[in-house]
Amino acid sequence: MFKHFHQVVEEGIAKNLHYGIQLSVSVEDQNFEEAFGTIDQNTPLQADDTLCWLSAAKPITAVGILILQEQNSLSIDETLGEILPQFQESHHASIPLRQLLTHTSSLREVPVNWPQASWPEILVTIANSEPVENWSEDQSAAYLPSSSWFLLGSVIEQRSGQSYVDFIQQEILDPVGMNQTRCIADSTHASSAHEVLLYDRVKGQLVLSPLLGRMKALSPSPGSSFRGPAADLRLFFDMLRSQGKGEFGQVISQASIEQMVQRHRQGRVDQTLQHIVDYGLGVIIDSNEYGPQTVPYGFGTECSSKTFGHGGSQCAIAFADPVRERSVVIIANGRPGEGQHQKRFRQLLEALELDLKSLS
Repeated sequence: MFKHFHQVVEEGIAKNLHYGIQLSVSVEDQNFEEAFGTIDQNTPLQADDTLCWLSAAKPITAVGILILQEQNSLSIDETLGEILPQFQESHHASIPLRQLLTHTSSLREVPVNWPQASWPEILVTIANSEPVENWSEDQSAAYLPSSSWFLLGSVIEQRSGQSYVDFIQQEILDPVGMNQTRCIADSTHASSAHEVLLYDRVKGQLVLSPLLGRMKALSPSPGSSFRGPAADLRLFFDMLRSQGKGEFGQVISQASIEQMVQRHRQGRVDQTLQHIVDYGLGVIIDSNEYGPQTVPYGFGTECSSKTFGHGGSQCAIAFADPVRERSVVIIANGRPGEGQHQKRFRQLLEALELDLKSLS
């Protein structure tokens, strides 16, 4: 059914870019769950196997923040100093949550020693860090892979009175029906029969990734520790283009979704991504106008300008296109380096377009 997509996957396997890839797509009222290749060199990858999402799950935490705003428990224009005690005397006290969600704050990415360090220790480390020099609130932008997301997770705990894990489970994962999704090592949740594996490409060969250590952590990283099958993450994006309705209940209002997917950050060069990339609140907005063949973690050349989503470091893309009525999640179990990854996923998205056109 997805012959063009499958061909690109096989070409990547031959080049040692990955062992396998999951694809989950919803188009109007049709759903497709596919898996190609293997978990390792021998075991076939299944559509319901768990894979690492890394940063592709960042929008889950962003939705958590917006749920609390709906409940009048916070405002995204409140500052770190107003919410977190560790930041009352920090250089970063005046940073509003809005800037964390759009990656426009003067925070820098700092080593926080997670998961060995506790969240309170991580907050102190970030609070004591120096701001980026010569930062312009009107012009500067820099994607932060993890630091700011520990802050957002802590804000959720502070204002909800629940643990981050429990809040996300009850307010998002359960009503959406994301039954296999986890953000910590937890044997009480349903999971796949196979161990979660992720590989990095080193000197042309796939080796087990050091990031796998995160999967054994008992404390979450709100920006990077989620894992599950591609289908679970696709359900999350289906919810966002279904007026916030999950399979088992309402998650968030349409008004909050519309606020989330506005271009809050527009036309700024991202110092981390080295490209102009537009942002909503915790989501990347289609940025093809700045170069469809060069924009990192894009959503394909044929997506609408309303498309929003997020990538996972060298392994994943997840997005919703409300105009074309589709949600797409692609997750690879190999991280081949940024250049190879961007080329690979552009080819996968191009192949997917061909396959979906053949179905219509």
